[in-house]
Order: sequence, then structure tokens, then C-alpha cells
Amino acid sequence: MEPGKFPLAIALALAVGALAAGCAQDTPTPETAGAPAIEAAAPDAADHPAHDEGHAQDHDHDVSHAAGVDFPVPDNHVKWEPDAPLVEGMSRVRGAIDGLGQAGDEAAVLAGAAEVDAAIEYMFENCSLPVEPDVALHAVLARLMAATQALNADPSDTSPVHDMHAAVDNYEALFDDPNA
Repeated sequence: MEPGKFPLAIALALAVGALAAGCAQDTPTPETAGAPAIEAAAPDAADHPAHDEGHAQDHDHDVSHAAGVDFPVPDNHVKWEPDAPLVEGMSRVRGAIDGLGQAGDEAAVLAGAAEVDAAIEYMFENCSLPVEPDVALHAVLARLMAATQALNADPSDTSPVHDMHAAVDNYEALFDDPNA
């Protein structure tokens, strides 16, 4: 594993685990009492057979399923307040995505994907949110990570940038970010 990538790998595993587990709360909080249940954006594990050679879960495979999936925004949703690190991190993501849209070569695409990954790592290390908005944020970040993985795999194909914009739009529908 590359130096500096370990925390992102752990964060990715935690995000995927949170999505797979559903992160359901047994006791409603005052903010969620009476609100419709939010289902995790991750697909049902029964829909995807285990990988060959006994690999029950391949994290890269799990994250790839996050691509193109909005976290559901319930009817009458009151946007959650982001903390300062989330506002900072998502501002960095927006700037990097804007740069990716104008990237002229594969090196610029790889640099932009690295900027998004660094912003995501910053958010995992510094954000502190209540459970429900945290689960939603993990779904958005998993979607962004799926796109950066795709860009790293094939920097000549910038189609994942479109999904990154959609992930940011989903974030903005969920959070009351002053920089949105």
C-alpha cells in the first residue's frame, strides 16, 4: 500500500461497511422522529454474487456500485448543517471537479482525481456529524471515490466527471452548504 493512502483505504472500507450495514438507528432522534426512513443507497448484497477465490467482498467492486446512485432525499427534507471541515472539503471537491472539466491531458486528469481524493481524505479525518447526515455523506463520498477510481483506471475517459457533478448536486440537496 502506498504511503499516505492507508487512511483513505480505511475510510473507504468504513464507508462501504456503513452503506452495506444500512447504519440504521433503533431509536429515533428528535430530528428524525416522524420522518420517513432513509434507505442506504448501496445495492442488496444478494444481487451480486461473491467473487471467485473466496473473496466475499472486494472493496473496489463495492465502491464501483456507488457510481450513479443518489442518496435519497426524503420529502420535506430539512437540509442538514455541515460542519466547517465538510464545507471546506466540499469546496475543494468542487474546485477540483471544475478543473477536471477543463483538463487537457491525462496527467491533468490524474492530478484532479488526486485533489478530489485528498479532499475526501480531509473530510474523513476532520468531519464530525450526527449519524444520519454522516451516513448520507458517506454515500456521496463513496460515489466520488468510485469516480476517481474510474479516472485513475482510464484517465483518457473523463465521463466519470459527470457523475462527480451529480454527486455534488446530491450533496447540495442534502446539506445547507453556504458555499454551494
